[in-house]
Amino acid sequence: MRLKIKWLHSQFRQEILIFRYFMLGRFFGQKAQAEVYLSLNDPHSFMLVQMLSRLSKQYSLNFKVLFIWGALPGITISPKLYRQWAIKDANLIAEQYQLVNITHEPSLLVLTTGQQTWQLLVNNIENAEQIFIKTWGDQYTEHLQTSTPPINHQVKNQIRLQEKGHYAPANIFFAGHWFVGVDRLYHFENLLLKFALMDHTTAALAPTIRLEKPTHANDCLANSAKTKATQLASIHSEPLVVYLSLRSPYSYLGFVQAIALAERNQLELVIKPVLPLLMRGASIPVVKQKYIYLDSIREAKKLGIEFTGFVDPLGDGVFNAYRFFAWAEQQGKATEYMLACFRAIYVDGIELADAVNVDKIMKNLALNVDDARAFQQTHDWQQWADVNQVALNKLNLWGVPCFTYGTCSYWGQDRIPLLEKEIKSLLSNC
Repeated sequence: MRLKIKWLHSQFRQEILIFRYFMLGRFFGQKAQAEVYLSLNDPHSFMLVQMLSRLSKQYSLNFKVLFIWGALPGITISPKLYRQWAIKDANLIAEQYQLVNITHEPSLLVLTTGQQTWQLLVNNIENAEQIFIKTWGDQYTEHLQTSTPPINHQVKNQIRLQEKGHYAPANIFFAGHWFVGVDRLYHFENLLLKFALMDHTTAALAPTIRLEKPTHANDCLANSAKTKATQLASIHSEPLVVYLSLRSPYSYLGFVQAIALAERNQLELVIKPVLPLLMRGASIPVVKQKYIYLDSIREAKKLGIEFTGFVDPLGDGVFNAYRFFAWAEQQGKATEYMLACFRAIYVDGIELADAVNVDKIMKNLALNVDDARAFQQTHDWQQWADVNQVALNKLNLWGVPCFTYGTCSYWGQDRIPLLEKEIKSLLSNC
């Protein structure tokens, strides 16, 4: 596993991908091309195609649009909840970038008509955008029946997506890299600029919208006393609650940002760890785990958060870390303890499966290991982890990281800027 992680990190791997999927074509005089995988029934595909319609006018590259059915089977953990969240989240994106939003879901008849119509049009982003707008806006006056060619094309495209190493719609494949959704256009545009593919000198379409630069992870432990004092002196009664898992790279990135967010807004930070999905009986394909890891690396770089590797805590690593969390929390050091565990996994390369290493983390934070063990006897970590999971389920969410403030809840570290905007709005009205 460590050798694979090292390979995924390597600059040599990056250069091979760029040579194979970009430089080789340019050498033979081909125009740069990006493949775009869209599902007509996917809310995030609807948002992405609108943004790419704008972006296509600014860059010198072709977009090859491939319609697929959706995510590969078994990818979505809770399909019904995911669907509800996806529509809500897509409308947050629509509001942020002034896109056509979603008012209702398209019927099967309208979806079939859109898929059939796509087969009759020239393959480009502009036509794909119009298909999506008409489908989600229920603008077809005549409807078409299902036929074999669109089905065959989507099956073929689905296989192509899988063979190239991905699993989800609303996805761009360019120069050997994957960019899922509007949120990753920031990275996509940076790569286009790196290759000097911009036709016009204009501002980037998908700038990062973070309100303030988050505190660097290295500074969080050093400033723990300041953070604790800030929380104790908080003038606001509502806490910022974060649901996270030690095995989730996005939880690590979100947690570092949540610490800074709570400090900036003088909020108490409440941490609710849950078990990783794989320890709750879920199955996550390797291709998805690989993408999450690679995506987290580039997100960490964008955010200025240290991220240098991954030592999998699955199983004993999670057990060892979670069993002392309640004691650290009781001693007022929940934030420092959880951050130290995250850094062991993603920065320092420390095996939490070795209980001695967790004992060292405790001692470094001046937490008594014997007292923690005694406390664990009457405060079973499995019970509070189950309670946290039930609370997460009540939010109609299933995965982490999740952030809540009052009645506001957001899934994913990408939505922290929107959460902070809402927090500031609520606090200004107090």
